[in-house]
Amino acid sequence: MKLLFDLSSNQNIYDGVTVYALRILKGFKKHNYSHITILCNSAIYDYITSNYPEYTCIKAKIDNNNGSLIKNGWKWYKQVKNIDCDVIFSPNPYLTYFTTKKIIQTIHDLQPLKIYSGRTLLAFRIFLPLILLRSHRIITITDFVKKEIKRIYPFIPDRKLHTISNCVIVDPTRYPSSPLPERYLLYVSTLWEYKNIFTLLQAINILKTKIPHKLVIIGKPMDDYWEKTCVPYIKEHQLEPHILHFSKPIDDQLLAQYYQFADLFIHPSLLEGFGYPPIEAAIHKTPVLTTKETALYESTMGILNYYEPATDSQALAKKIQELLANPPSNEELNQIAERLRNQYDYYKQAEKVYQFITQN
Repeated sequence: MKLLFDLSSNQNIYDGVTVYALRILKGFKKHNYSHITILCNSAIYDYITSNYPEYTCIKAKIDNNNGSLIKNGWKWYKQVKNIDCDVIFSPNPYLTYFTTKKIIQTIHDLQPLKIYSGRTLLAFRIFLPLILLRSHRIITITDFVKKEIKRIYPFIPDRKLHTISNCVIVDPTRYPSSPLPERYLLYVSTLWEYKNIFTLLQAINILKTKIPHKLVIIGKPMDDYWEKTCVPYIKEHQLEPHILHFSKPIDDQLLAQYYQFADLFIHPSLLEGFGYPPIEAAIHKTPVLTTKETALYESTMGILNYYEPATDSQALAKKIQELLANPPSNEELNQIAERLRNQYDYYKQAEKVYQFITQN
C-alpha cells in the first residue's frame, strides 16, 4: 500500500504535534515499512530529508507566511491530487478539508475551541467539522479526546474514532551530575495561560522562605500572557532570585539532565489532550506532581502524584512541601518509569498506527 505521510503543516520540529509525527515516522523506519512518501513543509524539509533519506520527500506548495486557510488548503488539495498514493496519514490535520482521497487523521485535542477567540476561533469552528467529516478514520490520542469529539460533534460516527496513545521517547543516558549547583523544582512546557503557570508562581511565592529550591522553567511564551501577567507578578513579589527561565528550546541531553536531577517535576496544566512532560519526567525517574484535569489522569495512568483543585496555589504549595519531605522511593520511581516506558514505547505505538492506517 502506498502511504502519503502528510507533514505539510508542520513548521517546527520542537512543536508537540511535530514531535508526535516524527516519533511515529521513526517507528515506521524502525519497522522498515516501505512505499512511504512524505509531503513536507519547507521549514523542516532539510531535517526530514537528512534524517529519513529512505523515503521520497516532496516539498509542500503552501505559503507559511501569508497564505490563508482556504488558499493553502486549495494548494494542498491540488498538489495531493497528483501524488500517487492509496491512503494519506495526516498527524496534523490543518489543510485537509478539500481532499477526496482516503485519509486517516490524528486529532490531538479540541483546545483551539477553548483558548482562541475572534477570527481564529471562527476558522476552527468552520474547518474542524469538515476535517472530521472528510476523515475515513480518526486517531485520538486519549479516550478523553475521543469523548470530547463525540460530545461536541455527535454526528461523527463512533466507528470512525479509535484511540492510539502517543509515543514517548527520552534520552536513556543517566547523567552523572546536575546542570545546576543548587536544588530545584522543574516545569517544562509552553507558557499558555491554560498551562496554569500562574498558580505555580503563586505556590513558589508561598514557599520561597520555606524551601531552598529554585524553580526552573523551560518553556516558550506563546502570546503576551507571560509578559503581561506572570512577569509583573514575579517582580512584584521579588521572585527573580527563585526562578530560572529558559525561553528557547534546549537540546535533548541538557533537557534530560534537568529532568533527572530535579527534586520534583510540576505540571499544573488545566487542558491537555495527552501531556508529554509529566510522562517524560516520570520515565527519567523523577517524582512528578500534576493535576487530574482533562486527559492528564488517563495519560499518566493514575500512578503519579496529584493535587486538587488545580488552581488552588495553597493546595499546590502544601503538596510540594509534602513530596519534598517524603519523596517516593527509588523502587517506586523505577516501577513507574518502567510501566510508562512500556505503555508509550514508540516501536509498539508506530506499529499500531501503521496497522490502523493500512487496514481496509
